[in-house]
Amino acid sequence: MNVPIRYFALVLVLVAIPVLSWLTVYRPANIAVENVANEIKTRTKQLSQFSEVNAQYHQLEDAIDYLDEASEVATSRIPIQHQAEQWLGEASIAAEQSGLSVRSVTITGNRSGSELGILPVNMEVSGSFAGVYELIQRFERMERMIPINKLNIRRATETTVEATLVLHLLYDEEGGSR
Repeated sequence: MNVPIRYFALVLVLVAIPVLSWLTVYRPANIAVENVANEIKTRTKQLSQFSEVNAQYHQLEDAIDYLDEASEVATSRIPIQHQAEQWLGEASIAAEQSGLSVRSVTITGNRSGSELGILPVNMEVSGSFAGVYELIQRFERMERMIPINKLNIRRATETTVEATLVLHLLYDEEGGSR
């Protein structure tokens, strides 16, 4: 059985053309399609998380706005001058209205911060615990921001306590140029 070379070449061409087509055209195209499909999956996954990230971003924007407003309110409660004499009178009246007796009120120096001046005030009162608590609440309701740096309360008798408050009167040393 002698097969002519022509038939052999025809069979070889019929087999070689599809194999070469698969190697040069279809295989790279399939790899490219697979890569695009993987890219689509990755981007779809990222986009599914986008709404969550976007919601977190809006929450952060809201928090920043809230903090900006709170900062503005806080800085509006800081006077340009310390006005210690006026505040000491208001503090004494507030203590008396809370049912406390003021034993002493002293200014213990003047400290400068970077933008704010701090005037420490040492206030000693005696009376009921409820009166001390009411005095602290009165300080919080005052228009001026008055941080309480230190608070010591000790029992004097069964119904009386003695309290020492170290308050900081803040004022703007730069004259409102913030």
